[in-house]
Amino acid sequence: MTGTRAALILGYISGILPAAAWAQTRPEAPAASPRREALDRELQQILAAPDFQRAMRGGDEDSLNPAEWLRLQVRRLLERLGGLHQTNYALFLVSVSVLVAVLLALLAHITYTLVRALRRPSGERSGPARPAPSPPQSPEDLRRQADELAARGEFREAVRALYLALLRSLQLKGVLPRTRSQTNAENLRALRGCLTLLASVQPFTETYDSRWYGRRPAGPEDVARCREWLEAALREVADL
Repeated sequence: MTGTRAALILGYISGILPAAAWAQTRPEAPAASPRREALDRELQQILAAPDFQRAMRGGDEDSLNPAEWLRLQVRRLLERLGGLHQTNYALFLVSVSVLVAVLLALLAHITYTLVRALRRPSGERSGPARPAPSPPQSPEDLRRQADELAARGEFREAVRALYLALLRSLQLKGVLPRTRSQTNAENLRALRGCLTLLASVQPFTETYDSRWYGRRPAGPEDVARCREWLEAALREVADL
């Protein structure tokens, strides 16, 4: 619609300018024809139309649309900065510096908010509370568990239960620290001062590592040897 009315305006102007120039060369101008009066009325209607007025203000942006209004304001700001670059370069640099500073501050605030939300302590996050960790099992419970696992043919799990019974027994006797952060290699280094105890614990540890962490298959003979190493280690620390 706007393109059609613009074409009418151009057609009207292209027709009226030559006629006006020609009329100035004649002593008397003829009276306006009905056709010309109709064109005048059409032109007035076009100039008074809201679409034409909005186009004359800078485009087809709808001032009631927030996104369009913001885009228009940004475009006008950039146009003014472009003109300021030519007229006052120092003020142009200051304006650009302020805009960049505001943008960086906004990005920093958004980043800080996201990082703070991601690093919020677990106690402040919504959701069900985690269950309290169960107390460590006693060596006797672990040995009974190993017997049940071996009876079901789960020999790798039985080896693990016997090894946990060994570690728990040495911790209760004060031979090893009561912490789960110690690795098996660190436990062996802590037993270097007791060679007789190390003679039982080291092959037990090697068997456990190869079967559990190395995922090698275990059999009833492995469970039997682990029981023997466990009993020998317990005899060494019985008097402690």
